[in-house]
Amino acid sequence: MKSFIVKSVLAVCITLFSLFYLDIMYEQKSDNPIPEVNKFNFVPDDIQIANMGSSHGEAAFNWDYLSNERHYECFNFALASQGYQYDYALLNMHKNDFAEGSILFIPVSYFSFNSEAVTPEDIEAIGVRYYRILSPQYNPDYSLYKDLVAIRFPILSAGDKIFELFKPPITFPSLSDNRQNIVYAAEAAPEAPAASLPPEEVYGPEMVQEFEAKGLARYQRHFDNKENYFEEDRKQDLIHMIQLCKSKKITPVLITTPFTVYYNQYVSDEFLQDFYNTINEITVTEGVSYYDYSHDERFVTNLQYFGDADHLNSEGSVYFTNLIMEEIPELKSYLSGS
Repeated sequence: MKSFIVKSVLAVCITLFSLFYLDIMYEQKSDNPIPEVNKFNFVPDDIQIANMGSSHGEAAFNWDYLSNERHYECFNFALASQGYQYDYALLNMHKNDFAEGSILFIPVSYFSFNSEAVTPEDIEAIGVRYYRILSPQYNPDYSLYKDLVAIRFPILSAGDKIFELFKPPITFPSLSDNRQNIVYAAEAAPEAPAASLPPEEVYGPEMVQEFEAKGLARYQRHFDNKENYFEEDRKQDLIHMIQLCKSKKITPVLITTPFTVYYNQYVSDEFLQDFYNTINEITVTEGVSYYDYSHDERFVTNLQYFGDADHLNSEGSVYFTNLIMEEIPELKSYLSGS
């Protein structure tokens, strides 16, 4: 009996060791399926300025100048299709990483009070990445099985990708290599084209047509196949975020990032009225500020600032961040007083 127990324990140990070894080999030779979460390995302590949000927040805020030139601790918590439930989860997990009196921008997009993703495949792809960046107690959709099979030991769900083990290892660039690609906010933003000229004359009809097509595609993704644009759960997630900020002496600032006219043109006045009524109700009840750049004339037809119809590009994010440093009273006051 004793010999059987010893052999069983030994077999389990060998199996676990083999699993760990094969999993390490597999991950070293496989492409990272969600590389965008790697930034969460470098969340700083004593964060002074940060933002949450979906891809709108991810693309709009460029804190490099404040981080590298003025030595503020900044972080962009945003990820593509990130809803308020995950914004809140990330904030809750990192609430003690914020300095007292810090500023947190919370983007409010047209789809913020529902869910950008509607298909099961999209929802699954969005949810699985949080197993890598949220502790189980903070993950609102935590599943031990999914954690083990998809994240802790991805080799168990590799399928045909098991053959990745026989590929040469992938070489990743060093941090010093990555820093060569940083665009600093202190660099001069490009001059905006003359407002009197139509976009077709400035950018050419082909580019305008491309943005029109992208605007329609983005509108359809955000508005089609949805029965309720203003879900109570999403409103409560935002309210809980605001209240958590205040409890930790963090100043929350609601903001809508710039969009092009080629996205805005499809959004009805009826929806916008409900959208702003919802935001106004929250700002009044919770006592927070809201700033709307969605129809800002400095952006709506200046396509040089956009990657597509509703996302700023690198030049646009530098320009936008420079603007809010001068125009958002909470941020301007914080920067002048530090």
